[in-house]
Amino acid sequence: MNVNDCINLENGKSYLLLMESTINNTSYFLAVGINKDEQPTQEYLVLQRIVENNEEYVIPINNPIILSTLINEFKEDYDDEYN
Repeated sequence: MNVNDCINLENGKSYLLLMESTINNTSYFLAVGINKDEQPTQEYLVLQRIVENNEEYVIPINNPIILSTLINEFKEDYDDEYN
């Protein structure tokens, strides 16, 4: 699983992985929902990468402390790349 990959969650929704960051050896992705025409929507998620038994999957994150830290990191990464 890498940035720019499209993934499908168990709820049937598809997401494009936009950015990745690591906190305390745990990887997180900023993802945007994509519609059936593969166009971005206004739905964004932060997903945590989980690796168990050689299988990789993601779960949505709702912890406000982790979200705040990641949003700041994603913003810095964006600013460094595009400004």
